[in-house]
Amino acid sequence: MSRLLAVALPALLVAGCAQTQLNASGSEYIEVAPILSIPGPMAAEDPDAKVLFSLLAAEMAAQSGDYEQASTYYLAAARLSADRQVAERATRLALFARNHPRALVAAERWLELAPDSIEAMQIAAVLMTTTGRDREAADLLQRVVAQLGSADGYRVVVSLLAQSEDREAALRAVQRLVDASPDEAAAWQAHAELALRFEELQLAGRVARAGVERFPDVVQLRMTLARALTELEDPDAAMAALAAAVEAHPDRRDVRLAYARALVEVEDFERVRPEFDRLLALAPDDAELLLTTALLSLEAGRFDLAQEYLERLLASGQRAQDAHYYLGRLHEQAGDLQAARRAYENVDTGVHADDARLRLASVTAELDGPEAARPLFDWLQQDTDEGIALRAYLAEANVLRDIGEFDTALRRLAEGLIHFPGSEQLLYMRGLVNERAGDIPAAEADFRAILEMDPENAAALNALGYTLADRTDRYEEAYDLITRAYEQRPDDAAIIDSYGWVLYRRGRLDEALVKLERAYDLMKDGEIASNLAVVLWELGRREESRAVIEEALERDPDHERLQRVRRELQE
Repeated sequence: MSRLLAVALPALLVAGCAQTQLNASGSEYIEVAPILSIPGPMAAEDPDAKVLFSLLAAEMAAQSGDYEQASTYYLAAARLSADRQVAERATRLALFARNHPRALVAAERWLELAPDSIEAMQIAAVLMTTTGRDREAADLLQRVVAQLGSADGYRVVVSLLAQSEDREAALRAVQRLVDASPDEAAAWQAHAELALRFEELQLAGRVARAGVERFPDVVQLRMTLARALTELEDPDAAMAALAAAVEAHPDRRDVRLAYARALVEVEDFERVRPEFDRLLALAPDDAELLLTTALLSLEAGRFDLAQEYLERLLASGQRAQDAHYYLGRLHEQAGDLQAARRAYENVDTGVHADDARLRLASVTAELDGPEAARPLFDWLQQDTDEGIALRAYLAEANVLRDIGEFDTALRRLAEGLIHFPGSEQLLYMRGLVNERAGDIPAAEADFRAILEMDPENAAALNALGYTLADRTDRYEEAYDLITRAYEQRPDDAAIIDSYGWVLYRRGRLDEALVKLERAYDLMKDGEIASNLAVVLWELGRREESRAVIEEALERDPDHERLQRVRRELQE
């Protein structure tokens, strides 16, 4: 029972007795709610009774989930009561009911009763921007900043205004804060940050640039400018902004780290290593920095650097579980499965423990055969965490598919579907196994089963479309399916590849080439390379076709489709 009701109920019981007596004598009643009424004489002589009745009615409505009714009663009580908690409760219930005008009235009453309440100021300010009252909102936000201090206050301002349903009013409110405190760098930062959150990228860039000119020593403004320029797809200007930030603040690790990330993103690997070295020189024993630098090296494809940094992390005695896990990933990617297995065996706790167990099982299956890994997979498939169990079924089936043990893979997936009936992931994997095994009707049935549950499932649309394009002559149907997937994920390399392949099947070679080259630029995959090579060959560009095949086979010499296409093109 709430504190308010604990106070209210004794008085209500007395009022209830009085009501019964007055009702018998035919007294007039004043209606305060559909379910309750208050004797007229009592209402006139004892206004607290009306408050108490309203509170009881409000709590009863709230407990039944009728927040609209509850907020109506609470607001009535708040107008009569001098208790700030009543006004606060009225505000929160109106917010639950998504009745913003009523919530604002309640919040203003709350502020009237508790003028120094920072929470009331915050809620009222957001509601004011939602209703277009940005001038008053700005006044309240200035009081919030004054109470919290500049640094924390403006961070709170951004967080609050980002919730506003009227973005223009929110941006006007923060502009008023800048106008009121033009010498506060944090105000400019708040304006730029809010514009970024609202995806007003041009505005964010202008504000951040003006802020940098006004406050050249404030690193956060430079970083925000770089973010805005990145979002505006101006990488050269973004890199220049970060380089300027590094020059202005050479000893700031966060600045150098942002710069290093940007170098990786633009694939400027010549400058990555020296930047990493400068970073680590600032804090050679910082475990977080070593790990981050290792991961950035992995992302840049610099496996030698990644291994060096991970081994330094291990030698430091810090974050050993993370170091072993990522060393396993590195060795696995490099094809050294024995080293990968040793690394994964050392991961038994931490956030990567489950994934390490799954990868250990898959690596063991590849090294020693699926029967050697069966106990590991069986153990994982019985895990009480359903996510791990499901992933174990998928991982085992994937290994079995890759080595051509299709019947065993299908049996394991059938077991998985008993435990996870209707699982789209298991049905999708079974479709892939059936396709690889050459059972096209079964593969189609699995993909269509997913589409019956989720008609716009892009992965299933793409898989079914590609299967029909590659393994049947139902090209028009395949084109329709792949087009639906492409409309959802126009930047997905696998789907772009399918789109290119079905265009090739329909005889549209020049269009097919454009799509397949884009897919291959996005992902250096053997399947995509084989499709691209076929189209180049058909277009008479034989040397380019051979070069694509040979380059792809250097990365993946055992890729079955690449080998088959090379044989076919040589015949």
